[in-house]
Amino acid sequence: MENNGDNAKIKILEENDLKLKFILTSSAAFANSLRRAMKSLVPTMAVDYIDFYMNTSYLYDEILAHRIGLIPIKTDLEKFNMPDKCVCEGEGCPNCQVSFRLNIEGAKVVYSGDFVSDDPETLPVYDNIPIVELDVGQQLMLEAVARLGTGKEHVKWQPVSSCTYRIIPEITIDEKCNSCRDCIEVCPRNVFEIEDDKISVKKPEDCSMCMECVEACEESAIDIEETNNYLFNVEGIGALPVKRVLVEALKILKSKAEELTGIVEID
Repeated sequence: MENNGDNAKIKILEENDLKLKFILTSSAAFANSLRRAMKSLVPTMAVDYIDFYMNTSYLYDEILAHRIGLIPIKTDLEKFNMPDKCVCEGEGCPNCQVSFRLNIEGAKVVYSGDFVSDDPETLPVYDNIPIVELDVGQQLMLEAVARLGTGKEHVKWQPVSSCTYRIIPEITIDEKCNSCRDCIEVCPRNVFEIEDDKISVKKPEDCSMCMECVEACEESAIDIEETNNYLFNVEGIGALPVKRVLVEALKILKSKAEELTGIVEID
């Protein structure tokens, strides 16, 4: 995967729907822009407002609304429009929002899987998220409306729960090394190993640049320098596959760069 504008390269190391680990070769500015775009600019579905028709539970409407709003919802970006870009101009229609209905009496625990959606494909990612416990005779009846939004508006629309990166340094071992193994003993991340009675770098991507090895080396044979390689670890919430979040974030950054290019005149 490559971004020609920044000469950025991405190498996927591990991947599934909820986790993504990759190496980005680019500038620090682009690395941080990508991290922020993945967290705050990629849209997902989340409950935006709720009409309560009956709530005799122990929790106030506001507390329940907060809990329901944070339930991750499966998102189809091709099916729904952002409210401000929809033909209804944000008034609300099947092209930009989905209704969820709930009508339950106790005694029982109400879970996210108890919601009935107008769209059979737009459902809570997990059906076992507890919302409230109803006692005998208590009732909860409501209608919740979900729409697309971004983490920039509210954390409930954030498509990833964690998105971090760190530098993968360049570690070199000089010929002055006497294989004393002090660096192996002090390294908290097991970056070094002994091979054929020589010290070698086993996992440079695990190095935290704590410099303990540099200080422990009596011969000053170890040198650690920053590079333009960044190790990303991303965890999703299930609304979108994490790789899709990455792709959408890159598209958004490209669109913003093209928009800025059209505005700014360069002599």
